[in-house]
Amino acid sequence: MKKIVILIVSIVLAFPVLGSAQRGDNSLGLRFGGGIGHDAEISFQTPFNANRAELDLGFGGRGDLNYWKLTGIYQWVMPIESGFYWYLGVGPGLGSWSEDHNDDSGIYLTAALNAGVEYYFSEIPLQISIDTRPELSLTDTPEDAFGFGLAIAFRYRF
Repeated sequence: MKKIVILIVSIVLAFPVLGSAQRGDNSLGLRFGGGIGHDAEISFQTPFNANRAELDLGFGGRGDLNYWKLTGIYQWVMPIESGFYWYLGVGPGLGSWSEDHNDDSGIYLTAALNAGVEYYFSEIPLQISIDTRPELSLTDTPEDAFGFGLAIAFRYRF
């Protein structure tokens, strides 16, 4: 488990170096909503090539079931009007689950799509977005193999 945490921290720290400053700023915040393997996520976005990369680390649990998941989404961002954008994305997810009462655990992979709208406030460094992320589990999980739901995110732009 310690190696996984070190890997996740390394990836998060490497993302700003991999990104390009061609489009927009970085943002960091929280995303609340549906999908496979998370109830809330720490969400980081950075410019990547001419578009954007989003990295979300989610945690969740129900009863004796606990899980975490790291999702990476490549997003194409298109303007609607000043401060208002829509986006589409696709990417993989990697997660881990454990059930206390069965002393059982595992790792799972997901494939995700992403679509949403977002608004950047001009007076304060805040971004609000509403999106959906349908996800399909590519390996066995103790939960449903398909997840779909709406999410809302609040991110600080820097």
